[in-house]
Amino acid sequence: MAGIGFQLQKLFKEDYYSSRMRAYLYSLFVTAGPWLIVIATLLGLQVLLQAVPGVNGENKQLFMISVSYCFMFSQVLFGFQQLVVTRYTADCLYEKKEEKIFPSFLGVSGVTAAAAFLLWLVFAIGSPLLWSYKLLMLVLFLLLNLIWIMLLYLSGAKNYQAIAIAFLAGGILAIASLFTVLSLFPYKEGGFTPAFMMMGCFIAGIAVTFLLLVYSMLITFPKRPAAAPFDYLCYFDKYPLLAWTGIFYNAGLWVSNWIIWADGGEWLLGTFRYHPAYDTALFYAYLTILPTYVIFVVSIETRFYERYRTFFSFINDGGTLSQIRKSKKTMLIVLKQELEKLVRSQGIVSLAILLFALLIAPLYVANDQVLGMFRLTVIGAFCNGMAMVMMLLLLYFDDRKGACVTSGLFFFGIASASLLLLPAGEADYGVGFTAGSLISFLYAVSRLFSYVSKADYYAFSKSHRSPDTGTFHRLSRRLNKIISH
Repeated sequence: MAGIGFQLQKLFKEDYYSSRMRAYLYSLFVTAGPWLIVIATLLGLQVLLQAVPGVNGENKQLFMISVSYCFMFSQVLFGFQQLVVTRYTADCLYEKKEEKIFPSFLGVSGVTAAAAFLLWLVFAIGSPLLWSYKLLMLVLFLLLNLIWIMLLYLSGAKNYQAIAIAFLAGGILAIASLFTVLSLFPYKEGGFTPAFMMMGCFIAGIAVTFLLLVYSMLITFPKRPAAAPFDYLCYFDKYPLLAWTGIFYNAGLWVSNWIIWADGGEWLLGTFRYHPAYDTALFYAYLTILPTYVIFVVSIETRFYERYRTFFSFINDGGTLSQIRKSKKTMLIVLKQELEKLVRSQGIVSLAILLFALLIAPLYVANDQVLGMFRLTVIGAFCNGMAMVMMLLLLYFDDRKGACVTSGLFFFGIASASLLLLPAGEADYGVGFTAGSLISFLYAVSRLFSYVSKADYYAFSKSHRSPDTGTFHRLSRRLNKIISH
């Protein structure tokens, strides 16, 4: 949790405007840098091809939707293991068992790659696209899945700079590759050559990111035994709610798209379902909550973390009852203050964007359908960002049940509301996303403060025994035995 806190605290203690700006920029760099670099890379590739005559819109759609599908389903697939592996890695670091971390990375990578291949195979069999293009998608899909895994481990080891540099180098190479290809090999009109070119160059950039992250993994974890790579699977028996929390939240981010695609979407080349207006609106709505990531990291890693650490040091190291109660009260006050600041700051940003979309954007944007959906999804994105923050804080206090219910409400709330509102037509696209996000946000706020107010009780009374048998224990032993032979 103290990942970037020391650097941020140093910058804030300097008490200069420039230092505070650097602190916020540093937080943006850490939390959203890779995401923004990928977006900039995709836009750069499209801008390059716009200068080439004869490139039709279908090529651009094929490329963008192919990449979107790879990102979307890689996130959902990774979501099932994400929090469980995070907990396993955190426990290994806490228990000074660093030698178990790299083997678990190998195990997670193997399981994820196998699942990704099977998912791609189902897609490939049903798609009429050329096999050469489907194989390019497989390469991208596998690379993305493995990159998410390395991001988890490198973030746990606080190696944020390596992550951002890897993505920046990959983005630059992708754009440079397409520029070089267009310069050396003049484009001939016809077919889907531009889509192949963009996909190939983008994969080249992602491959560079992947290789740099592999190098960072080798440097960060010098102890690299290959023994028992599937021990981490036992944590699925110990912490099943973490697995459900991850899958519900990651699937919830996209479930409204899936439902709307099925009802009012379009087909692209008999392979991809999409809804141009809704997908565009939701994409830009998610961009509006970037301040949430930045403010959350700054708030949590500076003022709140110090109180959090003090409280649990009294719990773990034999503090008196009065010390525990006093530190809990201080922690709760700071938590409320920081969350109020977060809600207020992001609320102002979201409200300003909403007013812009209502009053100014219609003068310059001709697509009223996208604007209407965007206004709804901006509100939903705000609620989604707040629900995510509350869910993470519940996990900081080890309230796995509260976090799982929050993510479950997020997924089922959005899915139910979207399905119920389908008969209303496109005018209400986005209401389901907003309603589900609001429900999960309201529950998470109530649960968080109820739980934290009794944090000392839960810390002492919660049972820390976990099952040492189960389906995943048996699977872990079996896979480790196979590997050892």
